[in-house]
Amino acid sequence: MKKALLVLLLFVPFVSAQSISITPYFDGYATVEIEVPVDDYATQVTASLLGDHYEDIFVIDENGNPLEYSINGNEITMNTQDAQIVKIVYTTSDLIRQEGLVWTLSLNSEYPVSVILPEGASLVDVSDAPLEVEGNKITLPAGEIEISFTTQEEGTSTRTIFALGAILLALIVGFILWKR
Repeated sequence: MKKALLVLLLFVPFVSAQSISITPYFDGYATVEIEVPVDDYATQVTASLLGDHYEDIFVIDENGNPLEYSINGNEITMNTQDAQIVKIVYTTSDLIRQEGLVWTLSLNSEYPVSVILPEGASLVDVSDAPLEVEGNKITLPAGEIEISFTTQEEGTSTRTIFALGAILLALIVGFILWKR
């Protein structure tokens, strides 16, 4: 049985991602999209997933048709049917963390990664010089990737808190002066 499984695994190619894009959100989740080219005559392909926990997984071909898949650890094996390109889309909370008002996306990738910052995000720090910047999309080279950003909305909330604090302070001072 073990020999049959080993022989079967030899015929399931482990493929390289053609493109990886990640869209982080201000709720601590990120949407990951991985496009994988399929070799001619391949019936299954295996690829690595980013993160350890996966939600809302969709695996489709280049025409949007759903494909069967199975996950083992951080690897996904897909039945390709007649697909030339397989697209994997899922969400994970493993890649992003928040410290104060700053959100940081961290991962290690063997391939370049495009990060699509959410609307209203302001870039704070990038671990490496980007390969390309196009609007809110930043493409970073393979390796240890870390990109930090904040939102203008949170800055507005901070200003609102300071304004409310100033009003409260003025009311307290006014009350103390009135009681004299």
